Amino acid sequence: MPLTSTLLLTLALTAGPERVLVCRPTVQGDAALARPDAVAEAVRPLTDLFLDYGVPCESLGEAARAASRAGLGHAVLSSADGQAEGARFLLVLTTAQADELARRALQVPSGGDAAGAVRQALRELERQVPRPPPRWPSVAGWTLLGVGAVALAGGAAFAVQARSEARQANTASTPQAYQVARDAWQRERSRGAASLAVGGAALAAGLTLRLAF
Repeated sequence: MPLTSTLLLTLALTAGPERVLVCRPTVQGDAALARPDAVAEAVRPLTDLFLDYGVPCESLGEAARAASRAGLGHAVLSSADGQAEGARFLLVLTTAQADELARRALQVPSGGDAAGAVRQALRELERQVPRPPPRWPSVAGWTLLGVGAVALAGGAAFAVQARSEARQANTASTPQAYQVARDAWQRERSRGAASLAVGGAALAAGLTLRLAF
């Protein structure tokens, strides 16, 4: 139980992926047909992946600086162009150093699901963000190694105590004293065996995670 709780706590404390800042779109062409609000609507259900900047960015550099100020590594510059045939959106993914990574252009006809189309494009851009390898295997590995070391130390302490109780049982002068010492010996021996088993399993799992990742 302590081992499982420790592992679950380690996984719970592991940070999720860094979000991407999304600038509101600059509007071009017919503002009534551009449907710029579709970008905010697209981001709203994706708050685990994106952060709505709330205002437009006029350039790639401005989007990059906005991401940097927010402590994020990436941003999406957007524009919405109102045309007779519908709204044309352009989404550009940039790093906080203003290096363009990818872009998506989409045409949404009048009456079409603009928010859904933009949301799909944002998901595609998010998959282009370079992600560092997950940290949880390393954190969990070190945690398990620590738990294993503590459990082994506890098992050794229980073994020493069991040996002491066994000596007391061997030197008992009355049946009652013998029974008390024998019960204590069995109890400490069981605790020691359990601690050593948990410690060995934790060390093996920790070493596996450290070597595999």
